Amino acid sequence: MSGRRRFAAALLATGLAGCAATTQRVALECVPEQVQIYVDGRLLDEPPDALFLRTDEPHKIFVKRPGYEPRLLVLESLRDAEGRARLDRDALCLELVPVGQRRQLQLEAEEGSVEGAR
Repeated sequence: MSGRRRFAAALLATGLAGCAATTQRVALECVPEQVQIYVDGRLLDEPPDALFLRTDEPHKIFVKRPGYEPRLLVLESLRDAEGRARLDRDALCLELVPVGQRRQLQLEAEEGSVEGAR
């Protein structure tokens, strides 16, 4: 191969390497632990402690268990200032609620921490 062709091939390989998708570790915790997890429509054999997902596309995480309300969460793909893709979360804690119960929002604030609060 001529020097010119080698240079063009190296340049192409470098450019493609820059476009290659990377993966990101997303820690995963589910409550209760015995759940079925679907990632982008595919059922996982058993719930893992972490997912390794491509950063260049969004991902749908669906969790279900008989007797509990199912949960769907979408991880979005974001770009940083340098144009590198990453997912919008590094960790997920998915808590399923038994059918018929409502989710409760729990807020904690220190006294005096909210302006104008009396």
